[in-house]
Amino acid sequence: MRGPAFGRRRLLSMAGVVAAGAAACSAPQSPPRPSAPPPAVDPAASGTGMPEVRTEQVRSAHRGTDVQLYVAHPTGLPDTANLPVVLYLHGRDGVHPTPIPYGTLAALEREHASGSVPPFGFVVVDGGFNPYWTDGSRNGDLAAMLRDEVPRWLRERGLADDDGLPFAVAGISTGGFGALDYAADRNLAGRPPAAAAVLAPALPTSWDHMREKDAFATEDEWRAHDPLERLADLGDVPVGVWIGDADPFLDGTRRLVDGHDNTPVVSYLPGGHGPEVFEAVGPDMVTFLGKALPNPA
Repeated sequence: MRGPAFGRRRLLSMAGVVAAGAAACSAPQSPPRPSAPPPAVDPAASGTGMPEVRTEQVRSAHRGTDVQLYVAHPTGLPDTANLPVVLYLHGRDGVHPTPIPYGTLAALEREHASGSVPPFGFVVVDGGFNPYWTDGSRNGDLAAMLRDEVPRWLRERGLADDDGLPFAVAGISTGGFGALDYAADRNLAGRPPAAAAVLAPALPTSWDHMREKDAFATEDEWRAHDPLERLADLGDVPVGVWIGDADPFLDGTRRLVDGHDNTPVVSYLPGGHGPEVFEAVGPDMVTFLGKALPNPA
C-alpha cells in the first residue's frame, strides 16, 4: 500500500544537522534462533539521545556467510510488533564503524520523541566492502539477499508488515545506487516502496569513472544495473535526494533529479562526498521517510 502522495518536485534549501551509525534488533516477542547469539546493544551507537540499536549475526545463503543484521528504533516503544522499518543500505566501507550517520539515528529518536514522526525503525544488513547491492558481485548475490532473506529475517523478529517488507528504502553513496535499484525492482514486482531516500548516491556518468570503482567487470554489466538507465522502472516512487555541491557524483545525481518525475525533496548542501554533507541530513531525511509511512497511527 502506498503512503500519502507527496507534492511534485520542489527544491529545498540547504539542510543542516548531524549524521550516522547503525545496528539491528529483534522484537521481544520473537526470540532469536537457538543457533544465534542473543542480540547485543552496540555501545558506540546507543546512549543518551540515541535510539535503541542492536546487532546480531544471521546466516545468508546468498552471501555464503554469516552477516551482521542491525535494527534501530526509538526508545520507549510499548512493543515492536509489526514496527514499520526502512531498509538502509550502507556505503563502500561497510558497517564499521557505522552503516548509518549517527545524526540520522539521533534524528529518529528526537523526531519521534517530539511527535513529529510516527514510530518506525531502520534495518541494515552487511553487504561487505564496496557493495553496489547487485547479484553476481564479489560479495555474493546482494540483491537476492535483500529480496529473499531480509523479509524472512524481519518476519522472524516480528518487524515490518506481514510479508516482512520494509515500507521504504534509503542508502548512502554506493548504498544510494543500491537503494534506487531496490526501489525499481520492488516497483516492477508490484510492491513499490512508499519512498526512497538517497544520500550522495554513487552514480557515475561514464564508464571511465565507474571502472575506477572496481565494482563491475564490464561496461555492459554496469549499464545493466545503472539506476540512471532504469529510471522508468522506478514508476512513481517518491525519491528524496541529498548531495554536496562539490560531490564527484553530482552530475549523475542531477540526471536522476531531471529524469525522475517524483523528487519531492532535493537538497544541495555545501561540501563534497564526506562528513560535512553526510552529517547534515538527519532531520530532513527522517521527516521525509516519516511522511511516507502508510497510514501512520
